[in-house]
This record gives sequence, structure tokens and C-alpha cells, in this order.
Amino acid sequence: MSAIKNEVMNARLLALACAAALSGCAMADFTPYVGAQQNWPTASGAFVATQYAVPAYYGYPPRPYIVLGYLDATTAPIRQRGVVEFAARRAKEIGGDAIIVQSSGRQYVGTYSSGGAFTSGNYSGTFSGTAIGPGVYGHTYGSGYATTSTWGTSIPLFAGKASVLIIKFKQKTGETVE
Repeated sequence: MSAIKNEVMNARLLALACAAALSGCAMADFTPYVGAQQNWPTASGAFVATQYAVPAYYGYPPRPYIVLGYLDATTAPIRQRGVVEFAARRAKEIGGDAIIVQSSGRQYVGTYSSGGAFTSGNYSGTFSGTAIGPGVYGHTYGSGYATTSTWGTSIPLFAGKASVLIIKFKQKTGETVE
């Protein structure tokens, strides 16, 4: 039975190693806005998350802005809940003042599967017979058994996925640019 426990422990270690390998992966595809800036919509109020590198608006911001571009962000399965945070960091690196979250959630990216089997057997028997000259004559009686234990697991993997607009606020009248 200890061989089965060892197999299960090895599978858990493999799963942890895979999770660690996937934890640092994140991608961001930035598409710059090209053309004349528009009078982009604003709102008198919106939900805003301020704990990130730049504010993340879940609706239109309350002041005029220009659109720098569109960012499609994907994070590794172990970091799927941090996708908006990742997008906000990338927006700051690009020079944005805030992001407008168009969508955020998760996306199926594959399945981790592992399994194994262990078989043990036993045979016991007797022999009775006679040796006549160079030959041995007799009967063998016995019984045997084999036991096979198996295990397996499959875990779906989901990556974080967000689409955001990176914006820069327009300067207010009389405001100086830093």
C-alpha cells in the first residue's frame, strides 16, 4: 500500500511543479489607437478600483480623456484573479493614467491529467511426486492472486482574461503638465 502513497505523493509534487511553472506567465497584446481622438464618453459616476497601479474604471470615467489603445491581457491559471491588476501595471508602463475595463473573467486553456497503477501478486502451492530415473513425476497444487490499484485525476485549467482601454486624462484648463 505504501507504493500507492508514493505514487500519489509524486503526482501531487508534479502538479505543484506544473502550477509553479505556470504561475509567472502573463501576456499583454497592446494595440495603439490611431487617428483623430474623439470626444470620448464620460459619466457622472462609475465603479472604480483604486488598489492597482492606475485606477480601473468599470464604466466611463467622470472627466475627459484620450484613448492610447486597447490591451488584451491573459494571465496564467494560478494567477487568473490578478488579470485586471496585470493590465493596470502594463497600462502604467505604457503611459496611461487609467484603464476602462471592457471585460474580465477567465478562459479555459487546457487540462492537467495524471494517473498510475500498482499491481502486486502472490502464489502459494505444493508439489507431491516421485523421481524415477532422470524424470520427476507428480502433481502441483496451488493458488494465486493479483491485486491492481489505480488512481487518476484531471484538473481543468483556466487563465485570467481581460480586455481594457488604456486612457490618458486631458489636462484641465490652467493645469500644468509634469
